[in-house]
Amino acid sequence: MPLPLLLVGAAIGSLLAHDNQKDFLAAQDKDRFITSKTDTGREPSEILPSPKKTALVPGSLVCCEVYEAFIHTGVVVDDNTIVELHGSGLIRAVSKERFLQQRSGKNIFIACDRSGAPLIFNSIDQLATQDVFNFYEYNLLTSNCYRHTWRWLTGIDIAIESFGDFNGKLTSKLGEEIYWDVVL
Repeated sequence: MPLPLLLVGAAIGSLLAHDNQKDFLAAQDKDRFITSKTDTGREPSEILPSPKKTALVPGSLVCCEVYEAFIHTGVVVDDNTIVELHGSGLIRAVSKERFLQQRSGKNIFIACDRSGAPLIFNSIDQLATQDVFNFYEYNLLTSNCYRHTWRWLTGIDIAIESFGDFNGKLTSKLGEEIYWDVVL
């Protein structure tokens, strides 16, 4: 008898966490248009994707969800090509469809400003393209997509353990909050 009660409790807890996340994301969407010291930008989320949508723009950063556990990043090269670090350690250029292939996410998210304009970083697309077909030792925590995306962006090669750390560094570098909007 205790096992069914435990399962029911876990299911209720999961539903409450899901509702809390949706409320948090809805508040982020609402705060976007209000100048406030509590503005935190907009996280990428498959649970409640951003209502804003935009096209890929060369020189911008994108991400997608991986098995509801991680966020994967890449750099836009043209309207249908993204450079990424694959889990094998290969830097590769892929289509929008392939960027999502074998990942749980249905959406690609693009880093935007408050108004929904994609953030464009000079020469990041060329630096990422020059790295295509190179192999790197891959490590989920120390040599991952965040590290390589940051290296292409800044020229600094440092370990970045999570998307939250990556997004925080990006926010600090820009001096403004990042809104991860849905790609058309």
